[in-house]
Amino acid sequence: MRVVGLTVGLVLLIASCGSGDEPGLLGEDLFTSIVVGGKAGCTACHSIEPGADGIGPSLAGIGSVAGTRVAGVTAGEYLRASITDPDSHLVEGYATGVMPKGWKLSDAQIDSLVEYLLDL
Repeated sequence: MRVVGLTVGLVLLIASCGSGDEPGLLGEDLFTSIVVGGKAGCTACHSIEPGADGIGPSLAGIGSVAGTRVAGVTAGEYLRASITDPDSHLVEGYATGVMPKGWKLSDAQIDSLVEYLLDL
């Protein structure tokens, strides 16, 4: 189990940067935003470099493996659920309740983020 707390410096950095909540941001822009849907952005916890795990697992190659993680669940369904209900599909070694819930994202933004992740 990994337990990592946010430092005051990270909180201040997030507060001082762009919000990422603009409705036009899609896919990679959403993933790389400092703040997404009112929460710390994806890259605050996830890398796209192989083996570079952080607070959350590396998402390198997630498009290829997401569809193999849960029988009967497509890669897109797995990724969407992982964003909208983060504790529904936990990667081994990671604790529940770490990834934020309640993203303020439109369905189109979530679809675009899933499409981006599928291409990784």
